[in-house]
Amino acid sequence: LSFVTGRRHVDCRPVLIPIGDVMTLPDFSVLGAYALLLLALLAALFTRRRLAMGLGVAASVAGLLAGVLQLPALAAIALLAGLGAALQRWPRQPVLWVLAVLLMLVLALHRWPGFVSHAWWQGVLPGASQPYTVYWHWDKGLAGLWLLLCLPMPQWGTAVARPRLWAVAGLALLAALWLALGSGLLAWQPKWPVWWLPWLAANLLLVSLPEEALFRQGVFAALAARPLWQRCLASALLFGLVHAGGGGLWVLVAALAGLGYALAYAAGRWLYWPLLLHTGFNVLHLALLSYPR
Repeated sequence: LSFVTGRRHVDCRPVLIPIGDVMTLPDFSVLGAYALLLLALLAALFTRRRLAMGLGVAASVAGLLAGVLQLPALAAIALLAGLGAALQRWPRQPVLWVLAVLLMLVLALHRWPGFVSHAWWQGVLPGASQPYTVYWHWDKGLAGLWLLLCLPMPQWGTAVARPRLWAVAGLALLAALWLALGSGLLAWQPKWPVWWLPWLAANLLLVSLPEEALFRQGVFAALAARPLWQRCLASALLFGLVHAGGGGLWVLVAALAGLGYALAYAAGRWLYWPLLLHTGFNVLHLALLSYPR
């Protein structure tokens, strides 16, 4: 298949990426520890908090035995547990929330020692893509689990026109895609890497889920007294700003995508809707566009 974009002829044949650098499979103990963590995240997503806490404790023990977690990581887990208990008792203490947000950032940016990430694959996809490593990061998953266990559910207030919100969410995502392609930020590059399955598991539960918990559930809960449009706009702007490392244009693209996810959260009133949309948009990016620009 092929098509013409302007004057440029673009080859759209799917490419199965060969493994130049052989994909590294973790041993069963590492896979088992991550499986428990992923199950804990799923349980927390569906508000089974006691089950999620039990699975989280089991995952931490398994991760320590497997070498995924080292002693400094236990300090982060203990600090998270202490902050969670304190927030249960004093939920309106801003100092506690500031400490929690700072710790979330440190974990999400992989700056806390003691977490050993597993690299599945390292190399460069064809076309305009940049060097990339497929990682499983425990620390960001841990941050997401804590957020799901501790954040309050948002107050939705009066009913909203959900079909209209879904429509605007779709338009925002189409605008993000159009801007990324029209500006040259991304390029068409159809492909299907052989490592898509571990990438999908990580992107769904260790990347998109923590981000949605923070930027959708967290922001909406923090601005519960504000009108819905203000919550959606704040969520989108903050999501765009954390992509500032890619430049101003990337901030705008991410903000448009974040607006789509925020509107989907408002329309569906449950976190799994923006989570599925976020992951699906990332799958589209991987399969059809230059990655990981």
